Amino acid sequence: MLLFNNPDDLRCVWVYSCGMKTLRLLGLFASGALICMAADKPAQSEPLATWVDPTDPAIAAIRLLGETVTGRADHTMVYEIERAVDEKGLVGAVDHIHLKQQALPKSEPGQPRVTALKLTSQVLRNPANRPDAAEQAALDLIKKAIHDGTEVPAILVQRLETPAAPTEWRVYRPISTRPICLKCHGPLAEIDPEVRAKLAVNYPEDKAKDYAVYTWRGIIRTSLAVPVPSTATGAK
Repeated sequence: MLLFNNPDDLRCVWVYSCGMKTLRLLGLFASGALICMAADKPAQSEPLATWVDPTDPAIAAIRLLGETVTGRADHTMVYEIERAVDEKGLVGAVDHIHLKQQALPKSEPGQPRVTALKLTSQVLRNPANRPDAAEQAALDLIKKAIHDGTEVPAILVQRLETPAAPTEWRVYRPISTRPICLKCHGPLAEIDPEVRAKLAVNYPEDKAKDYAVYTWRGIIRTSLAVPVPSTATGAK
């Protein structure tokens, strides 16, 4: 069982499937994989991150599992929000509105396996959940698409390679705020004073405020591992 890396932010996000069209990434992949690390050469301890065309049939199983898991996380998060507010009231729910420990889906033999889930953003409630270099590249790509008025990707797929370590695959999905999110993430003047006080205690470095409904919030990231085929030995 693994914790979401950003449980507090998971209280008020929505997979942005409305109004955000699928980005045509043909330009990114026309000349082959696009390296998304900011530096010319990654530090030795950092993985090399490469964008992969999400429509590539060779990664269909990776994309399908990643999309399924992020969708399930979204639905669970919404359910937790609504249940906690109904049972405890908004102020009482601040300590409880998050996805608790989740049993990651069991993998089928020979199929991709989910290793982690994370929600991150460029504007954080908890600074401990800041994006790593590969996640920042995904955030930057989405932010640029929004700024340029081009189609925003519904899904991004990334391959991370580190010497002497298994390859990590990541599936990213943009998320946005829902109406209920504004009770904790909306304009500061419109957040209940008791809620503001509770957030100030729990998250003194909170910057995740002043959102409008259905604006881009961040990304959900699913990490996956693909089994390496075993080599038969002792064959005669």
